Amino acid sequence: MKRKTIGIFLATVVIVASSLTGCGKSLEPQGAESNNSEFTANRPVNEKGEPDPLGVYDNPVKLKIAQVVNPSDVFPEGQSATDNDFFKFYKDEMNIDVEVMWQSGTGEDYNEKLNLAISSGELPDIISVNSAQLEMLIKADMIEDLTPYYEQYASEIMRKNLNSTGGKSIESVTYDGKMMALPNVKAFKDGYDLLWIRQDWLDQLNLEVPKTIDEVRKVAKAFVDNKMGGENTIGLLGPSSSNLLYADFQQSSATMCGLDGIFQGKKAYPGYWVENDDGKVIYGSLTQETKEALSVLADMYKEGSLDPELGTRKDADEAWKSGQAGMFFGPWWVGYNLADALAVNPNAEWLAYPYPLTEEGVWAPHMPNPSDSFYVVRKGYEHPEIVFIINNKLLVPEIGGKMDSMGIPVAYLPGRLLINPAKPLESDAQIIYKYLETGAIPDYDVSEHTRMENDLNTVKDYKKEPYDDLGIDKWNVSKEGNFARIYSTLVGVGAIDKGYEIGCDEAYSLLYGQTDSMQKKWSNLKKLEDETFLKIILGTEPLDKFETFIDDWYSQGGTEIIQEVTEAVSK
Repeated sequence: MKRKTIGIFLATVVIVASSLTGCGKSLEPQGAESNNSEFTANRPVNEKGEPDPLGVYDNPVKLKIAQVVNPSDVFPEGQSATDNDFFKFYKDEMNIDVEVMWQSGTGEDYNEKLNLAISSGELPDIISVNSAQLEMLIKADMIEDLTPYYEQYASEIMRKNLNSTGGKSIESVTYDGKMMALPNVKAFKDGYDLLWIRQDWLDQLNLEVPKTIDEVRKVAKAFVDNKMGGENTIGLLGPSSSNLLYADFQQSSATMCGLDGIFQGKKAYPGYWVENDDGKVIYGSLTQETKEALSVLADMYKEGSLDPELGTRKDADEAWKSGQAGMFFGPWWVGYNLADALAVNPNAEWLAYPYPLTEEGVWAPHMPNPSDSFYVVRKGYEHPEIVFIINNKLLVPEIGGKMDSMGIPVAYLPGRLLINPAKPLESDAQIIYKYLETGAIPDYDVSEHTRMENDLNTVKDYKKEPYDDLGIDKWNVSKEGNFARIYSTLVGVGAIDKGYEIGCDEAYSLLYGQTDSMQKKWSNLKKLEDETFLKIILGTEPLDKFETFIDDWYSQGGTEIIQEVTEAVSK
C-alpha cells in the first residue's frame, strides 16, 4: 500500500463544493496594498508610524471573548477566570481591556453556545473555532478577511512557524485567496505514539526491549503470566472506553493508551486517508493491512496479553499509574503524569521507545494535522489585527515563559494559539544532552526552543549522573518545578529522536477535514467502524466480519465520500 508522506498531506480544511471554489490555493496578499493610513488609527505603530507587530495600542482597545471554564482549575488567591494576571498583562503591556462575553463549562457546551451565537449574530470579537465552524462563519459572511493584517502585523517568528508546515497551515485558512483565520501550528512530535514500558519488569524477567509486534506480544504475555502487577496484571493496556482505539484524520494527535502502535507496526492507518497500490484514494480502515492488525489484536486479546477490559475500562490512566499495567502506547509527554505512578511505587521505571518496527525494520508513525484550531475575528470589529498582536507577544520566549510561571492554566490566555515550529532542526532533547555532555550552553534557536533556557538551568536539579542512564534511580523525582518536562523531554522526545535514527517512515492523512457528505453520514460510518473493530478484537465477531464491514461502509455513504475526498486532494 502506498501512502503520501511529508509535504503531500493536502487539504487540512473543511472542503466546500461550490461556494468556496478557491479553497486550498496559496495565499494572495489581497488587500495588502490598502492605504497605510487605515492601519494607523489606534493601531500599534513604531516611531515612524509603520505597523509594529510587537507594538502597544495608544488608546485602550476593548476585546470581548468567550471562555471554556473547567471548574476544577485552580487560580492563585484573589484571581479568577475573568479577573487574573493574564488580563492585567494584556492591559499593561498591550493596552487591551478584555471582557468575557460568555462562558461554557466544557468544549461541547462551548460549541453549542457558539452555534447559538452564530445563529443570533451576537459574536465575541475574536472566536476560537474548529474547521467546520470556520466554514460556517465564512459562508455566513460573519468574519473578517485577515489578509492585510497578516501582511502588516505577523511577526517574523509567527511567519517562520506558520511556514514550517510547508505552507499547509496557511492553506488551511485560505479561501478564494483570502486568509480568513489565524491557524495554530502543532508540533509534529505531538502525533507520535511511543511504546511506554515498565523497564524494571523487563529487567526482573531478564527480557530485552521488544522491537517487533511478535516481541511485544511475548513480553506482554510474560508480564501477565508472571503477575508482575499482581493478579490482574495487564500486558498491553488499552484506552479508556471514552477514548479512541486509534487516532484518525479528525483527531490526529497521539492517543493515550490507544492501539496505534500495533497498527503502525503493520503499516496500517485506520482512520486516515491514504493511497492504495494503484495510487487511488482509499480510507485506511478498509485496507488489508488494517485487517492484519485486527487479527493480531484479536489473538492478543484471546491469549490474555491485551487489556482484558478493552472497551469497558473507565480509566486507563489509573491502571498504569497504580502499577497494574506493563506497556501502553502514548505521547512524548507521559512524563508529566509520572509522579503519580511513582507515588504508588517509587521504583516503577517507565521508559519510552519508538517500537514496534515494521517488517522492514523502520518506525512508521502516523502524523498529526498541522493545523486544527483557529481564531477568527467578528466582521465589523475595529481591530482585526489584535489576534496577531496578542500571539506575536506570546511567541516572544521571555513573555511566554512569564505566562507559564504565573500559576494560571494557559488555556485562559485570551486569543492564544499554539503556533509552534512544526519540526525544529534539533529537538529539545538533543540540545539538553549536548549541554549535559559538555557542560557548555550549546547554540540553539530561541524562537524554536522557547523554554530551553529554563530547561538548561534546571536539568541538573532533576537528572543525576550518569546522564545517559535514564533509570528512575538516576532522577530526583518531584511534583514541583520542571521535573515533568525534563523527564518527558529526555525520555519521550529522546525516543522520537531514536526513531529517526532507526529510520522513520511518516504517514500523513491526505485529508484532515470534512467533505459535504461527511457532515451528514460520517457519525454513522464511524459508529459502524468502532463497533465492528472492537467486536473483532474481542472475538464476538469473526475476522471475516471485516469484509462485511467494507461492503456496509461503501453502501452507507462511503462511495460518495471517497469520491469527494479524491476530488479534494486532487485540487
